[in-house]
Amino acid sequence: MTKQDLNLNAQTLTMIAHKLRTPLSIITGYCEAVQAQSKHSLEPFTAKALEEISVQGTHLSQLVDKLADFNKVFAIAEQHLKKQPVELKPLIKESAAKALAMEESLAGSAAQADTVRRGTFVETDCPAQLTITADAPLVRLCIEELLINAMKFNNKTEKVIKVQCLNHGNSVSISVRDYGIGIRPQDVNRVFEPFYQVDDDLTGQITGWGLGLPMAQRIVELHNGTISIVSDRGLGSIFTINLPNL
Repeated sequence: MTKQDLNLNAQTLTMIAHKLRTPLSIITGYCEAVQAQSKHSLEPFTAKALEEISVQGTHLSQLVDKLADFNKVFAIAEQHLKKQPVELKPLIKESAAKALAMEESLAGSAAQADTVRRGTFVETDCPAQLTITADAPLVRLCIEELLINAMKFNNKTEKVIKVQCLNHGNSVSISVRDYGIGIRPQDVNRVFEPFYQVDDDLTGQITGWGLGLPMAQRIVELHNGTISIVSDRGLGSIFTINLPNL
């Protein structure tokens, strides 16, 4: 793909995201207004319908945000990164909080959201004050995408995701492990392709664009790092990123 093609794709994604934002804002805004004004007087069917519209509106908004993030990440050049010392442990906790909040927002009702809070756990094993030199917002986004991916491809009632950081001297590794469905061998080498989605009888219909993992890989490569996968079908996957410890 030529540089001109990449620029054209970036312009197209920017236009799509921009065109979708206004109607989405109107739909979700009016839906929230009706729900707030008629909270105790709606028929059960109408209340349920508005709740579903709100959930799907949130989902569409997140898809638009993902397009915008993808475009931003692939447009940035390495020399434009804003690198500074970053403590990994608090950054990972912030990423986990964001990923959990996104999962809750798609759960629908308050009862479903409560189930998400009680049934999804992110365990972090990271030495205190372990620091890397990196663009903090980008690395936070990278880890967030790996966590969202781990939650998405897990059909268990209780989801446990483990994040482990190790200092190797010249580099630092961050591993995100889930105990979900795993990845088919034929899909392992393709999950970093933009818009490629894993869909089969075990995963069901997975929502999204298929942009999270390509975006994570791009962020790692911008930091001169690497990302790898170890996956066992039915047992889960481990995504490991290695970043230079400058």
